[in-house]
Amino acid sequence: PALMPGPSSVVASADAGAKDMGGFDTTLAYQAALKNATVMPPDRHVGRKGMAHATFDGYMSTGIDGGMSWTMESALNDFGIAQMAQGLSASAHDPALQRRYADEATYFGYRAAGYANVFDANVGFFQGRDRAGQWRVAPADYNPKVWGNDYTESNGWTFAFTAPHDGNGLLALYGGRQALADKLDAFFSTPETADVKLSGPRGYLIHEMTEARDVRMGMYAHSNQPAHHIPWMYLYAGQPWKTQRIVREVLDRLYLGSEIGQGYPGDEDNGEMSAWYVLASMGLYPLRMGSPDYVIGAPLFERFTLDLPEGRQLRIHARNASSENPYVQSLRVNGKPWTKTWIPHQLLAQGTTLEFLMGPKPSRWGSRVEDAPPSLTPTGQWPTTLVDVIDATAKVTATSLAASDALTDNDARTALALRGEPIEIAVAQAAPAQATFYTLTSAQRPIATASWVVEGSTDGVQWQTLDAREGEAFEWGHQTRPFRMSQPGRYAHYRLQITTPGRVEFAEFELLQPAPR
Repeated sequence: PALMPGPSSVVASADAGAKDMGGFDTTLAYQAALKNATVMPPDRHVGRKGMAHATFDGYMSTGIDGGMSWTMESALNDFGIAQMAQGLSASAHDPALQRRYADEATYFGYRAAGYANVFDANVGFFQGRDRAGQWRVAPADYNPKVWGNDYTESNGWTFAFTAPHDGNGLLALYGGRQALADKLDAFFSTPETADVKLSGPRGYLIHEMTEARDVRMGMYAHSNQPAHHIPWMYLYAGQPWKTQRIVREVLDRLYLGSEIGQGYPGDEDNGEMSAWYVLASMGLYPLRMGSPDYVIGAPLFERFTLDLPEGRQLRIHARNASSENPYVQSLRVNGKPWTKTWIPHQLLAQGTTLEFLMGPKPSRWGSRVEDAPPSLTPTGQWPTTLVDVIDATAKVTATSLAASDALTDNDARTALALRGEPIEIAVAQAAPAQATFYTLTSAQRPIATASWVVEGSTDGVQWQTLDAREGEAFEWGHQTRPFRMSQPGRYAHYRLQITTPGRVEFAEFELLQPAPR
């Protein structure tokens, strides 16, 4: 799926790495992705939007133009970063580097569920919220057909499914597999009218609205990239035949015409509209960008052969394929029955034969829970993010001449200069909490090296070591770095003691624990 706001290069690099494409330095690509996701940019023209607060709030607020869109698509990029970090951790030889990559992989895995922070259960859609947590539109006034505001080149219906990396988490928000299917059914049956009254604060029609109307597939705007993954989300709902039917209609009806300007149903951005056609006609689609797999649809042609390096071939044979037979009845991979609606890239890349049997009516092929594609969230669970246990009731003190509020105000622009031997940040909670991660954010300048110990206590007298780090660097100013507790436990008191002598300046300190949304 294509991204609208946000750096598509991050998840594209992650996908290339996951599929072992080669031809680029994965470590450098990861460094670029990490900087984008953890550093407050110097101005509004580069980097992720709203990073002064969003890293700590868990979402880009309504104070950011298209903040909700940025939140949801940043989650897709964070999923890609998690996959990259996981791969780098597995291949690293330096134990310290291996540990860092593993910490970042887990941290970004939680952040990839951040889309759930902008799900408004009162209206059953995603929408923007301000920094205080208030939703942009009250339930009585919310209309998912309205364009603009939080939705970049789109409306609430299109962004109802922008979690292709976490179908299980999405269906949990909606209430289960059937509820997700019902939501998708409503999406494809609710007509887009391109009514100027639904143009939102813009007050006039944009070409994306009229093009979406002209697709004539309900709210599905194949004319623009944010919708391209949506037909494939039926696979998580256990109804792959609907994916097969809808994708076939798109292939048969929306790529017609031989005159200049015809042949494409909308924006052909960087070849994405063409790539969708090629992959979908093969019966494959990279739904979970950044992962080493494809989901399975239904081939358009009876035979398809893709020549691979070293004489290997990917052969796709769809017996009985025709406009009257759009439904998969069965699938064999290298002669063996295959019921899953996804397939590993590695299996395809080594040279494989896929044999589909097509028919005129839907079948139950691929409809079991265990047949669904992989997902960030395990089956039957809710999407889980990290939340800060340092709340308004906590007392935070630090070895500084200034008040310590700057360390916990969720604002990377404010900082606190710390001095002492040792330098210490102490947190006294009203109730015990088990922090499994913590983050530190550098101030305006990078930090060349710092060492510290994190301790916990039940009474503020007897302390237990929870984590220790040596020679940690913050490569950039305003960079947030996550660290996993080595020995987490439930404590009412926490303290961070920095053993590096001299003066150090930090902008934020968080103590994080997992929380289902």
